[in-house]
Amino acid sequence: MTIPPPPHRCDIAIAGGGPVGLTLALALARRGHDVVVADAAPPPGGGAADARAWFIAYGCWRIFRALGLETEVLAGAEPVTQVEAEGRVGGISFIAEDSGEPVLGYMVEAGGLAAALHTAVAAEKRIMLLSRARIESVTFGDPRAVLKLADGEIHAPLVVGCDGARSIVRRQAELRFEGHDYDAAAVSTTVKLAKPHNGLARQVFLPNGPMAVLPLQGDRANLIWTEKAAVASALVDLDARGFERELAKRAGDFVPGATLDGPRVSFPIGLYIAERFEGPRVALAGDAAHIIHPLAGQGLNLGLKDVAALVDVISAAARAGLDIGAEGALAPYTRWRRGDVVATAAAMEGFARTFTSALPVRLAAGAAMALAGAIPPARKLFAREAGGDLGELPSLMQGASR
Repeated sequence: MTIPPPPHRCDIAIAGGGPVGLTLALALARRGHDVVVADAAPPPGGGAADARAWFIAYGCWRIFRALGLETEVLAGAEPVTQVEAEGRVGGISFIAEDSGEPVLGYMVEAGGLAAALHTAVAAEKRIMLLSRARIESVTFGDPRAVLKLADGEIHAPLVVGCDGARSIVRRQAELRFEGHDYDAAAVSTTVKLAKPHNGLARQVFLPNGPMAVLPLQGDRANLIWTEKAAVASALVDLDARGFERELAKRAGDFVPGATLDGPRVSFPIGLYIAERFEGPRVALAGDAAHIIHPLAGQGLNLGLKDVAALVDVISAAARAGLDIGAEGALAPYTRWRRGDVVATAAAMEGFARTFTSALPVRLAAGAAMALAGAIPPARKLFAREAGGDLGELPSLMQGASR
């Protein structure tokens, strides 16, 4: 007879070990909570190269600074000091000075961010990270929830789903996730630029969707190319020379002389938001709570804002002597975060639909952007919004580690 392993018991269990899940684990551990992270993926270096990169707005960058991660993450980061968005006619641009900060944010490659977070997690005694841990089921009861893994269990008063768009935690908590898919997908890859980018993040609205060129170290760029789903799949399947020819054909004036410098991945685009971000014994963060159009690079920033807000709400509940997983204990988290997510999603939806509309609509939108860009207060507002520095900021986004 095989004796099953004892369950892992902790204060908070986190499903998912991506940037959101690991940042949350570190923040909670620094506030005195024992955390177990169940991650289905292998540790960094154990799989294929990751073609993704993320824009981290300066408001969210303060989270890494507060957690003592800035030096490690900064080593592979490229400062973003300018932003340009262009329509068929007209556009808008702003610089870091418009926000009152030295930079608008940083571009960070997925591999470098993962390595920095895993190193910090390994050094934190209050965190147990279980890699290659597939979650088979989640049950929510009193006084704890149970994550059943293939080879064990995790018991905790609260489970946080940071396990992506197909979150098993969200599904088994029966939290509704409503929205729609676009008939579009985004191709993400790295390109080598023919001339220095000088910290400029650029976006152009093409007839089938936006294309973003986001600065990376070494005069490389993260290319996010949105197309019809079938076209995006075909672009990924092309050989390198074929892809470069298609890029030159579609956007040669926008990225002249760009050459492929990394693997390509394609991911579907949708708009989905959970009805609630918390419930009895459960909370959601990142893609498990919301999916938005990637055109402004705000997806991870919204997830990091979730982290900062959830940490404050959990801390407040714990200080009040509440069971942090009880019904209603984390209700302020949904009230705090869902409105911001809905507003950002609505803005992205509006941009996406406007700039794929008929030509007269696209021309009018480009002219409107140009007009807004000529007004200094409007530029300042755009710059602060891009920097994630508007609204009620959680303590981690104000630089407080505790």
